[in-house]
Amino acid sequence: MKDKIRMTAIIIISLLVITTGALFSLKSFAIGEIAGGVAGVFIATTILVFAIFVFIRGNRDMKKGFPLQDERSRKVIEKATSKAFYVSLYLLLAIGFLSDDLIKFRDVSQAISIAVGVMAILFAVFWAYYNRKEI
Repeated sequence: MKDKIRMTAIIIISLLVITTGALFSLKSFAIGEIAGGVAGVFIATTILVFAIFVFIRGNRDMKKGFPLQDERSRKVIEKATSKAFYVSLYLLLAIGFLSDDLIKFRDVSQAISIAVGVMAILFAVFWAYYNRKEI
């Protein structure tokens, strides 16, 4: 029962994030910001693919009677989270140092949005790496 609730929560949160990305993309296209619209589509599509993968894998494991999270999966998530956090700190430093000269942001919220999106992608990459690697 606990795993079904967790899987339902994953689906609901994924759908909310995908919907938010799609709405952001539509609004960006409507006001003529093509780059923002493409970024919204890319983020929403990335999250959709990742959510489908998690749902299929979790559903298959639940049917076999396995728990959604065991000791190995918790360790993989913990390791991926710590590495993504560590790399994200350097990402934020780079954005801070380069935002005046190389990177021109419209405002602070644009820089924060890009940083958070890259952080999510970093977590997904590290999770995929550590999930395939023997720990």
